[in-house]
Amino acid sequence: MKLTSALRAFMQPEIISDSESGLVAYFRALAVRNHLPRTLVKFLLVGGVAFLIYQFSLFVLYDTPLFSLLPSKDARIDIGLITIPDTRLLVSSIIAIELAVLFQFNSHERWTFRHRPREGWIGARFLKFNFSSIVSPTIIVVTTNALTAILGWPPYFSAAIGVLLGFAWNWTVGTRIIWPHARASILPGATAGAQEP
Repeated sequence: MKLTSALRAFMQPEIISDSESGLVAYFRALAVRNHLPRTLVKFLLVGGVAFLIYQFSLFVLYDTPLFSLLPSKDARIDIGLITIPDTRLLVSSIIAIELAVLFQFNSHERWTFRHRPREGWIGARFLKFNFSSIVSPTIIVVTTNALTAILGWPPYFSAAIGVLLGFAWNWTVGTRIIWPHARASILPGATAGAQEP
């Protein structure tokens, strides 16, 4: 299978024939065997890739000399009642989170929830997604900075804990507010709560 057809099959799994195999087929079989809804599997895959984007971005911004305009490591800043012990870590984690959020929104819009109704302008949905997901990035940034400063853990491990804490929020808001199911019509023969594709 060529790379372009593999990418197309990954983004549009309904075009894969039963004779095709590989990583996509493996994950599809795993999801079917464990009775996982496809939307949840897609949501988890997007979240996993967003986590990798966050970790890579955090590394590039925090641990490499590529961004010399950022504050130096361990540069303290006093913000009223609290003191930030590592300003570079705070700025780097905020930028890395926003890069991951951009990826997540685009992937959910075009892949995870593409079969669900979309009302209004895409920019409004992006702002709604950003606003509703502010809790999860806040959890990740606070966890990354707090566990690194207080317990001395590596920021990448602290970020992984924050991602796990923010998952439930993202799933609930994404499936209930941003891309909700279409309302079931009250028609003869219509079944409420039909299985998601």
